[in-house]
Amino acid sequence: MPLKKIGVVSHLTKNNNIVIKAEDIPEVNETVYLKNKSALGRVIEVFGPVSSPFILVKYNGKNAVKEGEEVFVER
Repeated sequence: MPLKKIGVVSHLTKNNNIVIKAEDIPEVNETVYLKNKSALGRVIEVFGPVSSPFILVKYNGKNAVKEGEEVFVER
């Protein structure tokens, strides 16, 4: 299945979750991937203003991720 960009990594939280600056809104519990199709975790919340939302992802800790990196979902 092809990947669709949903945004870029803003930062990691103290609880080891990933905050993404959203460009497209995924479904809660949808798996988030890096460009190389490595899974980062699952969407647990979408928050912030409608005009500039953020996505909170429960990070699985298996793949390195850095601020500014593009993230995707399968669509």
